[in-house]
Amino acid sequence: MLFLALAAPLVLAACDGSYSSSDGSAATEEAAGGYTLEVRAVEGVQTLIVTAPDGRTTGSRVADGASALLDGDAIQSLGAMEPLNGEANPEVFAMRLPGVNISVAADESDPNSESATVRINAGGRSVHVDAEDGGPGENDDRANVRITGATEEDARDFINDAEDVSAEVKTQMLAALGLN
Repeated sequence: MLFLALAAPLVLAACDGSYSSSDGSAATEEAAGGYTLEVRAVEGVQTLIVTAPDGRTTGSRVADGASALLDGDAIQSLGAMEPLNGEANPEVFAMRLPGVNISVAADESDPNSESATVRINAGGRSVHVDAEDGGPGENDDRANVRITGATEEDARDFINDAEDVSAEVKTQMLAALGLN
């Protein structure tokens, strides 16, 4: 749930794109516009991807305390963000108001379950967090976070605030999107 905390400032600034439902009933995702920010964390490796409204992308990978810029082919080879768990958990909480949609899916039948999916849509932005605790320690945890409808300032802050990404890689990411 660390990644939900990373997304909180963007959520609080208000999020209204639409994200496909976890049960597959909506097969397409409608982007809210603006920048798309992603974090994919798997077994101690974090991948950050930023996509500009015009389709330009940049990304970095952080592993073992070292960061590296990803080229376009490496980013493209990652493909679309996929659910961590093949089986969708049932929705355990939902709040739907005009302009705001909050949904949490988890396995409530298993009190020891350490995975959940959170979707928040409001005010032109969408946040989707899919997290799974693999057990003791952090190296087996997995999480995907996708934020759509982010502003240029949000994208700049996302890159500049990325922990463990070197200053050189941050500068290269900003330049790739014309945000420097």
